Amino acid sequence: MNPFFVELKKRNNLLFWNGLLQIVISVFCLGFSIIEHSSILGANAFFKPLKYCFTTGLITWGFAWILNKLYSKKSIKILSVIHFFTTSVITSIILLQSFRGEPSHFNTSTPFDSMLNSILWLMYIIYTLMIGVTTIMFFNQKKMPTSQHFAWGIRLSILTYFIFLFVGFNMMINKSHLISGVDSEKGLNFLNWNSKHGDLRIIHFIGIFSFPVITMASYYVFKKKIQIIWFALTYIILGLILYLLTMLDIPLIPNF
Repeated sequence: MNPFFVELKKRNNLLFWNGLLQIVISVFCLGFSIIEHSSILGANAFFKPLKYCFTTGLITWGFAWILNKLYSKKSIKILSVIHFFTTSVITSIILLQSFRGEPSHFNTSTPFDSMLNSILWLMYIIYTLMIGVTTIMFFNQKKMPTSQHFAWGIRLSILTYFIFLFVGFNMMINKSHLISGVDSEKGLNFLNWNSKHGDLRIIHFIGIFSFPVITMASYYVFKKKIQIIWFALTYIILGLILYLLTMLDIPLIPNF
């Protein structure tokens, strides 16, 4: 086994297998998207679980990697279990709805769909609260068993991730990914981002990948605390500017 995965499994066995399962599911969804051409809201029915599971797998492994920097083993176990439970439930619902040919989010067309939609958002709220607690714990722990600049990279990456998770609540309140228009409008291939209206999925994507981007930048690129602080602040500011443009219903994707 690759040394990285050996170390990852050693650090957090539960999240190692959780992340691996998500990646494997995404591969199966890729296969289903090739042989099955049914669509949901204008995109292949299996694109959404493919994207969600692949992204969640990477985030899960990143989360597993940094959690061992916390000194409280009990807290690490609790946070890992919550992460595993919430992401597994969300994955299950998204997969189920893909096989049923129904939208997973904002779908209240039947009592069953409405129940699944409510469970999705409940899991999202629990997950966001868990990330918030994790952020506080990393900031409260003054010392970490790593270099100072990487410690700040961890703190700022998880903080940025937490901030942009609230875009999900924006979509929940709006009951749509779009500021105007309808979700069924055809968007960018595969990603399905809309080029005619403000699309919160783009900001959500930027926010989710702030976690690995800032963490890896603090490990591989920057070697000083002030550098990673400025990088994270720039990331947050640019993200918020794009968020404001989206809220003004200005599309971030050119309409070719």
